[in-house]
Amino acid sequence: MTPHVALLKRLAGALLVLIGLVPLAFGTYAAARLGTSGSATFVVKGVGTSPVLLTPDVLNRTDLPVEIALTPRRGASALVVIGTPSDTQAALGTAGHTRVTGVDVRAGQATTADTAGGAVEPLGELTLWRKTEQVTAPAIVTMTQATAPESVLIAPAGAGLASMALTWANPTWFYQALVLAASGGLLMTVGWLLVRPAPKAKELAR
Repeated sequence: MTPHVALLKRLAGALLVLIGLVPLAFGTYAAARLGTSGSATFVVKGVGTSPVLLTPDVLNRTDLPVEIALTPRRGASALVVIGTPSDTQAALGTAGHTRVTGVDVRAGQATTADTAGGAVEPLGELTLWRKTEQVTAPAIVTMTQATAPESVLIAPAGAGLASMALTWANPTWFYQALVLAASGGLLMTVGWLLVRPAPKAKELAR
């Protein structure tokens, strides 16, 4: 093998190592974070006494059910109402609220936007909701996609919410992450074999 060909071979190998590092690192991180259940959980930061609005662009971004985990503060409660996007927005009116706008996969958090305004009108008295649930202790509200599109409005009372999180689960995500990591590892292995120096003739003769 000429020195020129050997150099090209090593450069190609180094490139494969670098290319393989990305899927290996991301796949390993994703598999560790998802676990065997394939659960992706995103924390909603900054919750408290302000109403929280979840719209179809978040709830219906996949065909999977969404689990909304709510933990009220001691002595507090939260009313969860589920309805059509138009009815929910009409009931909210100009009241101040926090809207969940999406998720940040790397940070493991939901992204939010705050809107200033007055107090929300009593929601429990309205008859336009498909479902209402009063939460006084840690609870999980599950949203299926059977009646999509829908919005969820969470109206805390008293001291408000201590925490809130959204979870999507798909077992195949875990195995897809493993395949991605394995693909990256294979590329790095091939690249290393190309980069490492070829055995000398004396070593081969032994």
